[in-house]
Amino acid sequence: MKKIVATNRVLVIILMVVTACSSPKYTRETIPEMRVEFGYMNQKTGGTNTYILAENGQLFQKSTISNRYTEFKKIKEKEAEFIYSTVGQLRQSNSSIYRIGEETHFVRIRNGIEMQEWKWDINDPNLPLDIKNLDELITKIMENRLD
Repeated sequence: MKKIVATNRVLVIILMVVTACSSPKYTRETIPEMRVEFGYMNQKTGGTNTYILAENGQLFQKSTISNRYTEFKKIKEKEAEFIYSTVGQLRQSNSSIYRIGEETHFVRIRNGIEMQEWKWDINDPNLPLDIKNLDELITKIMENRLD
C-alpha cells in the first residue's frame, strides 16, 4: 500500500513538472506581441496571406482575400528556431531588402506596434543567401499548410 501511495506521489510530481515546463498555447486573441510574421502578396489580386509564428512554434494564418484566420499545428522546433534566428540576424545587421515583384514574399518581426520588414521578389536571382534559405523554408511551410 505504501508503495502505491509513493508511486502515485512520484507520478503526480512528474506530471506537475511536465505541465509546468510545457510552452503556452496561444489563441488568435492571445498571440504574443513579439512574433515573426511571414507570407506572400500577389500584385494581381492584391491579396496577402500572412503566417504568424509564435516562439513556441504555433502557426496562424490570416488571409486578406477570404478574411479568415486559421490556426495550424505547430511547425517543427528547428524550423521555428531557424526563422527566429535568421530574422534576428537580419534585425541585428540592420540589413534591408525591399524588392517587389508580381509575387512578393515577406518576413517581418513585430513587437506590439513596432515592426521591421523585409520584402523580396520570389523570382529575383540575386537574393542574398540568408534570404534565399529563409525563402525556401517559408515556401515549404506555406506549401505544407495548403495540403
